[in-house]
Order: sequence, then structure tokens, then C-alpha cells
Amino acid sequence: MTPGEMDKKIEFILDMQAQFESNVGKLATNLAHCETNIDSLRISAAELAGVLSQSIKISDDRFTRLDDKLSKLVDAQRTADDHSSRLDDKLSKLVDAQRTADDHSSRLDERLNKLAKAHEAADERSARFDERMIELAAAQKTTDERLNTLISVVERHITGPDHAPQR
Repeated sequence: MTPGEMDKKIEFILDMQAQFESNVGKLATNLAHCETNIDSLRISAAELAGVLSQSIKISDDRFTRLDDKLSKLVDAQRTADDHSSRLDDKLSKLVDAQRTADDHSSRLDERLNKLAKAHEAADERSARFDERMIELAAAQKTTDERLNTLISVVERHITGPDHAPQR
């Protein structure tokens, strides 16, 4: 082999090496973008979990307040039984307390309906997230296959026709 031929082969190998490094750099950039997207989805899911947790806590607080008010209602009824001379006043207070409890119950029903809707929305978001993860996995598989094909092509170019796999 002459020095000129040797130089041409070395130049070809260097060109192929540069192309390979360029393609690997592009793939690394694409992978970084995918990782950033995944991180964003994780953050969104964590934020959604936080909102859901707060909603549940608010509902628990409302149930506690309702229990406290019902407990007070029971105490008012006992007091009414103990004080027959003030029966009219106590019955009026009991009616007022019952109306308040009914109002709270109505508001609680509305809030529970809102919470149920929020749960449905969270389920839909979770389903969309699962679909996106499946799409991402498929895209990653395609990327892996294309990268393997590129590696095979580069290896064939590097090893030359004398070193090609025998069929």
C-alpha cells in the first residue's frame, strides 16, 4: 500500500469518526431533552399529589368542624331537657342549630362533589401521563434501534470490506 493510499484510508476513518461523534452528540442532546421532559412530568405529578393532599386535608378539617357542631347540638339538646323552664328558648336555639347543620351538610355535599370531580380530573391526568410514558418508551426503543443500526454501519465502515461479517 502506498503512503497516498494509506493517507486516504486514514482520512476516511477520521471523517467517519467525526461523523460518528457528531451523531452521538445529537443523540445525547435528544436524550437530555427526553430526560428534561420526564423530570417536568414528575414535577407535575408531584404538584398534583400536593394539591390532592391539601384537598383531602381541607375535607378532613370540615368533617372535624361538622363533628364539633353536631356534638354541640347534642349538648344543647341535653341542656333543653335539663331546663324545662327555658324550653321555648332552647327549642328555638335547637332549630337554629339544625338549620346551620343543614347548611353545613349542603355545603359539604357540594364540596364532596367538587372533590369527586377533582379526583376524576386527577385520574384523567394520570392516564394521560401513562400514555405519554408509553409513547416515550416507544420513542426510546426506536432511538435505540436506530443507534444500533448506526453503530453497525460505522463499524462496517471502520473495519472495511475485508472485515465485513460473512453471510
